[in-house]
Amino acid sequence: MSKSTFLSASDTLQPQHKSPLLGNNSDADNQYYQSVQQYIDTVLQTSDAQHSANKHTHLLTLGQFGFADGHEILLLQAAIEHKNQYQQNNTTNRVHLIVFAQQAINRQQLEQTWSQQGLLSPGNPLAVHAQALLNTQLAAINGCQRFTLNHTRLTIDVYYGDPLKQLKTIATPESQKIQHWFALPDTSQTDLKDHYFNSAVLWQCGRLSHNDASFYVAENVAPKTPLTDTAIQAISKQLSQCGFNPRSAHTQIAQNPIDDIAIAERQALSHQLNQQFAYNPTPKHFNDNHPIAIIGGGIAAASLALSLAQRGKNSIIYCKDAQLGQGASGNKQGAIYPLLTPENGPLSQFFQQAFLFSRRQIESLVSDGFTIGHQWCGVLHTGFDERSETRLTKIIDGQDWPAEIALAVDSKHASKLANLDIDKSGFYYPLGGWACPFEFAQAAIAKAQTLASVTVVYNSHIKKIATSPQGWQLFTDDAELPIATHQQLVVASGAQLTDYPQTKQLQITGFRGQVSHVPAQGELAQLSTVICANGYLTPQHHQLHCVGASYVKDPKHLAFCPQEQHENSLKMKQSFPNSNWPNDIDVSNNDARVGVRMVSRDHFPVMGCATDVEELFNRYALQQQSKDKPSQWQRYWQTTPAPIYDGLYVLGGLGSRGLSSGPLVAECLAANLCGELSPLNLELQALLSPNRMWLRKLLKGKALM
Repeated sequence: MSKSTFLSASDTLQPQHKSPLLGNNSDADNQYYQSVQQYIDTVLQTSDAQHSANKHTHLLTLGQFGFADGHEILLLQAAIEHKNQYQQNNTTNRVHLIVFAQQAINRQQLEQTWSQQGLLSPGNPLAVHAQALLNTQLAAINGCQRFTLNHTRLTIDVYYGDPLKQLKTIATPESQKIQHWFALPDTSQTDLKDHYFNSAVLWQCGRLSHNDASFYVAENVAPKTPLTDTAIQAISKQLSQCGFNPRSAHTQIAQNPIDDIAIAERQALSHQLNQQFAYNPTPKHFNDNHPIAIIGGGIAAASLALSLAQRGKNSIIYCKDAQLGQGASGNKQGAIYPLLTPENGPLSQFFQQAFLFSRRQIESLVSDGFTIGHQWCGVLHTGFDERSETRLTKIIDGQDWPAEIALAVDSKHASKLANLDIDKSGFYYPLGGWACPFEFAQAAIAKAQTLASVTVVYNSHIKKIATSPQGWQLFTDDAELPIATHQQLVVASGAQLTDYPQTKQLQITGFRGQVSHVPAQGELAQLSTVICANGYLTPQHHQLHCVGASYVKDPKHLAFCPQEQHENSLKMKQSFPNSNWPNDIDVSNNDARVGVRMVSRDHFPVMGCATDVEELFNRYALQQQSKDKPSQWQRYWQTTPAPIYDGLYVLGGLGSRGLSSGPLVAECLAANLCGELSPLNLELQALLSPNRMWLRKLLKGKALM
């Protein structure tokens, strides 16, 4: 076995089963992968032993430095599958792996590498796991890419880019901690070592870890540049200084006592990070078996129920309609693609993470046998007037976008993609497409019900919520007595999000949208990708296309509108006046659907603790009356948690991109409620917070009114 540092209290590595064939690798590489297999078997076995001693330990969390060609992840997939198939006492319920990689690798690069290695050959034992990982569509983007494998037993977070930049804003989870770290051989090589093995990075790793977390630094049997003893000692010393307990994989020495000074330093780091984002209190973990109540029945509510169920958490959904997805989620087709900005700031990065997660959720549900109408046909984005074309050009030229996210196309290429005459250049999102929102919601709930106790109470219009010593009371109609009381309540009710006194001042606005359904005929029937220009147009599904949508602020009614139907018929004609196919858009059958989307000014959804706005303004009034310097109050708002309603959360404001954003914000809320690692860092959670509009002004010393 190679020179290694395994920082753990466990015994030496003992293989539990033979490593699968790994393809066209050298003997040295296969020897390394055998050592990886031994490491994986050891940590899984250790987790089982810990679970036997502590019944609450049902989640094994692993950290990894480097991604390389992904072999190590495939071996982990195979080991989890092996345990599930052949071990009766499989007590490791879930495994969560967090990967930090300085160098990004996307799906196309992985597929090319694995093809050369023979990993994708039908006879290779790892082929099925390799294909599953390829299907996640890893992309070379910033931020966390979360996906689940092995029938949700394995969750993987991949962070590309500078490890320190990624690590330092990850929220310290309340209950989930990393138990074992594994560093790939290339991360300790000269050209990458300083990115991973420096004190700042390792302290952040410690912040996210158990006090006695292990750390295994592997070196390949035949490395290009062998590590010197001095280098190994330097890494071991750094790890020791940051609270990790070094030991050799071959020694039997007892584990050293936990370094209290190092643990205190980790806690100080957590406190420092919490203070940085203190103004935005995040949902707290309630360690009980009470179901979480959710008001709603669309994408947001269903996604939250699924994410909670994947963690074994029960929920009760109160849906005002007779079936799911009857609000804004009731459209026949909804586009899925990222919202990009020229500067690729937080909004753009969030939507790249979110739309990829949504795609994975849909693919996972479909692979489990649930029916969701969808098509990954790509999305073609063009301008429709001088202003929109200028804006789109700025986005295209603003960044060196990964080809899997978006690529510029000329009119000839655009026409080929759309299978129609497109006389404009544009931006193409190859991984985008469309899906049926209400079928997604129904499938998500059906899947959730196989994982946990998930109850849907239909025809239950919650008109009022009120707090009590027992929790949040739910009232229907004008009833004097509540129909239920819950300790934790999530309002995820779409257009009704602001119906309650506790949520009515949320700074989101309802916009009416009428989507027209037009028959597939003539050239139009040949459309093979979603088109976004002045409005959007989808390829046919069940002989109908969707075109729209209108955008009317604060609508007075939701009845069919002939004028909006006519305007929908003109959107593609206005976008492509020189093409003939828009003339095939016929709205004369008056087939349409109307919904209300809740939209925020900054285009971020709303997710988190419900803000006690009355108390917020009371504190602001004290500020106005005081003679303190403005800087003192800015400091106060920065370091003091904004007032919230305990146990009440909101999830909504998804706008017209609910399919793209809803599943990820629901996953983030579920992770917070369960005390687990979030897929969104603290900066993004602050930008999603219900209090962000008010706090944005207060933190800058500006007036609220």
